[in-house]
Amino acid sequence: MQEFFKNSPQLMIKQVKEMFEIVIDWETANKYAIYNSKEQKIGFAAERSHGIFHKIIRNIMRSHRSIDIDIWNSENQLVFTGKRPWYFFFSDLIVKDKDEKILGEIKTRFGILKRKYDLFDQNGKVFGSIESYRWRLWTFTIYDHIGKEIGIISKKWGGVLKEVLTDSDQFTIDYSKYQWTDEQRAVLLFSCLSIDLDFFEDNSSSVFSLMD
Repeated sequence: MQEFFKNSPQLMIKQVKEMFEIVIDWETANKYAIYNSKEQKIGFAAERSHGIFHKIIRNIMRSHRSIDIDIWNSENQLVFTGKRPWYFFFSDLIVKDKDEKILGEIKTRFGILKRKYDLFDQNGKVFGSIESYRWRLWTFTIYDHIGKEIGIISKKWGGVLKEVLTDSDQFTIDYSKYQWTDEQRAVLLFSCLSIDLDFFEDNSSSVFSLMD
């Protein structure tokens, strides 16, 4: 686990989109490339696909579906796994290591003006939170357990045309303001994936609706 992060102050996560998915808007399993602060690829994340039935459910339930997502290192070795059950209002995601040991959990919280997540460690204790005002679509601030700002997750905005044509997301996690444990870094990495799945996975249709 420690080897995966290597004390990098930032991680960049780029979603990988398939061309036919862009053309016909038929969502396949999500895939992401992961880079360190030196822009070196250190691994990738991939949503597990369970055949044609899973693809049908995926396109019907969209962002509310249950998800299993794995993270692999650059040597194609499994490092982390995440599991999110089907949800209606609030999504929760459990983070485990390759041996199925729980590292933490991410839980959404109700907010009128803000989108909110609580971050839990392996003992079920809150070690931080993530918040974003609903009108600040691309910035998610990370706080410690007493409310001090200690990091940020940001989505790169590529412009309306690029967002419509590619539907491909790119995020950066800034770890530099706090001494995170590797377990906490893993939870934050999955929280970035949760943000994409919860708020941006259906963005192509929402952008098209703005242009109608």
